[in-house]
Order: sequence, then structure tokens, then C-alpha cells
Amino acid sequence: MEVGTTHNAHAEVTRVGAHFDQLVERYGDDHRALDYGSRQSQRIRFEVLASGLALSNRRVLDVGCGMGDFKDYLDGCGMPVAYAGVDASARMIELARARHPGEEFSAGDVLAPGVARACDVAVANGIFYLLGACAAELMQNIVARMWALAEEAVAFTSLSAWSPRAVNGEFHADPLGVVKFCRSLTPWVRLRHDYLPHDFAVFLYKRPVDA
Repeated sequence: MEVGTTHNAHAEVTRVGAHFDQLVERYGDDHRALDYGSRQSQRIRFEVLASGLALSNRRVLDVGCGMGDFKDYLDGCGMPVAYAGVDASARMIELARARHPGEEFSAGDVLAPGVARACDVAVANGIFYLLGACAAELMQNIVARMWALAEEAVAFTSLSAWSPRAVNGEFHADPLGVVKFCRSLTPWVRLRHDYLPHDFAVFLYKRPVDA
């Protein structure tokens, strides 16, 4: 699927990158720079993503990688991967490279040519909520880009429109609308909305997976 991008889409990604640059300036190497409420909620999302994917000995692309925390999680679980991360925040990438000197990190917009490389599995954890007025369209573009890069599977989490509460200014995606779009890419799609009340995860597979 060919992914179309616009000046406005790139501008939104750049704006989000600048926002996280400022958080790094304020908090340094701390989960608050990632705009997480807690390390626990981050770990829950990591567990969900890993539960739906075959990751060991795969090439994993982490879109919106932050400081490379997902790599730390996989290492702690004994899952060896060939890891690469891309993030719109240059300051995040500086911290990621300092933490993981042997891994590949790129600063920039994943929709731009040459920023991200091919992989077996592409993941994105909670990266869509600040994308502004064009968030729904931009989310689709990013997921389609991940799908084009991945040989085996794509997985991502998002804030949910089914949440009992919402924060003004944050994008909460409609899970069924997202699944409908994902099914335009592949018939093999899995939705999870059972781990946090305000969050959901979607898995896209290039081929059927065993139940």
C-alpha cells in the first residue's frame, strides 16, 4: 500500500518531537519524559505487545521508541532481538543511544523516506495521542508505513474512544474504526481491549497465526 504524506502530517510529527524534546530537557532520563503516568502502565503495554508477537531472534522496529525502554523489557524477558528504534524527538534518540550503544536508532519522521528500515516486526506504543486535528488520518498513515516495512507483523497501542474518561487535547481512537482500517491491509487482525480501561492494542499479521 502506498502511503501518502502531506506537509501538515510532517508538521504534526515534528511538533510532537519538539514536545518530547522539552520533556527530556525538564526530566532527563526518567519515565516522566515519556509522558507516562507510571512505569507500571508502560510495562503492562509492553507485556500486551509482546504477548501477541513472535519476537525472539526477529528484527524489531520500535516506532516512537523513546529511550529504548521496549528493548530493556525484551532483554529482561530473555528475548534476543535485532532491535532498531526511530523517534521524532532528537533528544530521546540521544538518550537511547547512550543507553544502548550497540543498537540502531534514528531521529526523524517514520513517514519520511529513509528514516526507518525493513524489519520482521514493527511496534508502536502509545504514540498517536498528541497528533492533533489530523490524528485519525495520520495514525492510518503511520500504521500503513509500519505494515509496508514489516515482513511478519505489526502491533500498536492507542488511547481508546471507549475509555470511561478522556483528557482534552488527546486523541482517543475508535477501536472498531481502527480495526476496519487494519482489515484493509490484512484479513488477519487481532484487537485487545482487556488490559487497561482507556487503552487498546491491535495486531496485524502477514499470515494466519496459531490460536
